[in-house]
Amino acid sequence: MQTKPKKPKKPQAPKLRKYLAAGVILMLCAIGVAVLLFIAGLPRGQQTGQLSGGQTHSGEELRNSLDLSLASRADYPSSALTLVKDMGIDGGVRQQIVRFSVPADGLNEYAMLTLPTTAQPTQGYPVIVLCHGYASPTTYSTTGNYLADMEFYARNGFAVIKPDFRGQGLSINQGEATSAYYSMDYNTDVMSLISALKDTNYFDKSKINLWGHSMGAYVALRASVVSKDIKNTILLSGPVDTLKELYISYVPPSDENNPQALLIRQAIFNKYGTPAEDPDFWNNASPISYLGQTSTFYQIHVGSLDTVVPPKFSADLDSQLTSLHHSHGYYVYADGKHSLAAQRQLIWNRSLALLKANN
Repeated sequence: MQTKPKKPKKPQAPKLRKYLAAGVILMLCAIGVAVLLFIAGLPRGQQTGQLSGGQTHSGEELRNSLDLSLASRADYPSSALTLVKDMGIDGGVRQQIVRFSVPADGLNEYAMLTLPTTAQPTQGYPVIVLCHGYASPTTYSTTGNYLADMEFYARNGFAVIKPDFRGQGLSINQGEATSAYYSMDYNTDVMSLISALKDTNYFDKSKINLWGHSMGAYVALRASVVSKDIKNTILLSGPVDTLKELYISYVPPSDENNPQALLIRQAIFNKYGTPAEDPDFWNNASPISYLGQTSTFYQIHVGSLDTVVPPKFSADLDSQLTSLHHSHGYYVYADGKHSLAAQRQLIWNRSLALLKANN
């Protein structure tokens, strides 16, 4: 009996290709979803804040824009410091009152300067710009506030300059005190001072550092993003979180006690909307969004008992720097209050070690 030959099976390749194609599509979709979820979970600063981006709003000057991608492209011209008064040597340092110009706003502002008594290095003294915290413009003292900090660093080889922001101290008649958070005025002051330092022959232009306490810490953090000249930024008790977080949980005393600042704050929200209404703008206005593009070394000091500025803000800055793998220092003082007065010597020592190693 003859057996009929079996019909050959149809080739399986087309079916396999069909299954493989479907598998590839599913895998790509899964990867896409995973990427979107990953991005959504990242701190906002890793998604926005490109210093080369940004578009100007109608009639807005670059330097006045809270969008730091614009402010970083502005010019902040000035000229060499002018000596107003040499107060001689005290506390082991030379003390002077100097003046610097803020041509953009037609102002001539004042600053306290402490200089080492040691011989000036060939390239000039490394310099620290000390950004003071909030005090009522009628009680803030040019020659008194933060003098111990200034003397410490000057005795250790650094020129230290503390600008009186417009409307404060000896600058009381130069402009008016505004907002450190919803206006760029104080940062225009600092950026103009940096230009003046670079034009003054007894400072080392390659060794400019920032030091800020409280309100001044926010001004310093923002300046470290806008300026390309900053080696180190030392921040004490700072409201250094996103402006969205500040909007939700914090009204700075410098704004709360200043009717002009409150008016500016409200005008900004009227113009741009709240962080919930325009999250991209407020991310671009937050210096914490740009940390991945800076080479500055940040050193953060915060007291757990601070009741003026939430310590969470410093913790969030630390988390952002950590997520970016950006080298930095973060010191929490369990018994530290807002002034960090009891911890000052330790802070001086830690910051001086950084300044010596990275200048």
